[in-house]
Amino acid sequence: MIKKLNSERALRGWIYMPKWYKTSSDYTKINLQAIDISIMLRELRSRLVFTYIRLQHAIRFHDSTKTRAELKFQKRILDEHLNQIDKLLKENSELQNWSFKKEHGEGPYDLS
Repeated sequence: MIKKLNSERALRGWIYMPKWYKTSSDYTKINLQAIDISIMLRELRSRLVFTYIRLQHAIRFHDSTKTRAELKFQKRILDEHLNQIDKLLKENSELQNWSFKKEHGEGPYDLS
């Protein structure tokens, strides 16, 4: 039952899945979905970096010490989120390499 539900589930993400997606192997599907997740994480990270720069500017040029303390706390939270996104991007890259190796027997960068 679960397999049937998963086969009919539509994918949501940034990239368009080609027509051959349904007939491809599981490792190819994993790789395509990991690429899609990677694109979303990079987009989120770029937005957060822009917010980080705005926070740094606000901290530097704001007069009130209370507001500066609040902004520094927000910056610390944002730092933690950026670190988590970097960790997820690294894990996603490892997943992409693993699925490629399982599909093709060697890594995407193995030249031997």
